[in-house]
Formats: sequence, structure tokens, C-alpha cells
Amino acid sequence: MSPRHTVSHRRPPDHTRSARYDPWRDLRRNWPEVELIVEPMAGDLLGEVRNGGHQIALRAGTSSGQRRCTLTHELIHLERGLLDCGPWQSREELLVHTEVARRLIPVDLLSEAIRFLGGDGDTAALALLLDVDSETLLLRRRLLDRTERRTVRRSLAAQRPLWSVA
Repeated sequence: MSPRHTVSHRRPPDHTRSARYDPWRDLRRNWPEVELIVEPMAGDLLGEVRNGGHQIALRAGTSSGQRRCTLTHELIHLERGLLDCGPWQSREELLVHTEVARRLIPVDLLSEAIRFLGGDGDTAALALLLDVDSETLLLRRRLLDRTERRTVRRSLAAQRPLWSVA
């Protein structure tokens, strides 16, 4: 008896089922008075809110995922209304980073992406698929609560191999 090969043709996760957050659409719809510029920036800075909240600057030469995360980060600063946090700067940044991770990576999309890749071992590939930077992905994984972890585990348990020999 000859072996039978089964190949599963998988497509990337369908983000249309979930209300995927789009920072570019958010900027257009909710912040029409804010000018977006992309330019070279000094040091490690990836973006910032300028001119009293009337301008967001993003670093030129960054990846799509980095720009998406950075724009979301700056929009959340605008939403929170805190442009100068003074002594609470580090606390504010942590709160904003946390919201960026949750907003850009809902657990259903994370589960689909992990299942599509056949596991969560390749952080760079997973971040690329989700269109986020690796730091945001790693933070989101640390933020998973018990229910979300169960969702991800169930998704992996339902994983069918790309191919099998029966």
C-alpha cells in the first residue's frame, strides 16, 4: 500500500472577521486636524507628538509594523490628552505601550497567526504576519490573561499539520 500525502493549503489569517484596528483610518477619521510627517529622527526615537498635538512625526526608514505601532502609540497619547507627563513619564509610557499591544493584537488574530505559522516559536515571522514590531508582540504575549492563554492553546491544539503521511 502506497502512502497517501495530504496537503493543507492555508491562507494568511483573515483579519476582516475581527474589527482590526487601523491607526491610519483612525487618524483620518478622528484626528483630521493632526498633520502626519515622516522624517529622519535622531537617536532611538521612532515617533513623537509635536506642536501641542497638531502634528505626529514618524521616523523614516522604519518597517510597516514599526510605523503602525508607533502611530498607534502617538494616537493613544492624544486620546489620553497627556502630551507632557512630567514625573509620571515612565508610568504613562507603560500604559500606552500596553494599550498599543492590546489594540493591535486581539487574541483571535494572535491565535489565527500562530496557527497559520504552526506555532509561536518564530517571533519575527509572527510579528511580520500581524504587521507589528517584535517588541509589541512580545509585550502582548506577556499580557495574555488566563482566558486568552486558553484560547491560544486551543488554537494550537486544533492545529492541523501542513502535510501528513497516512
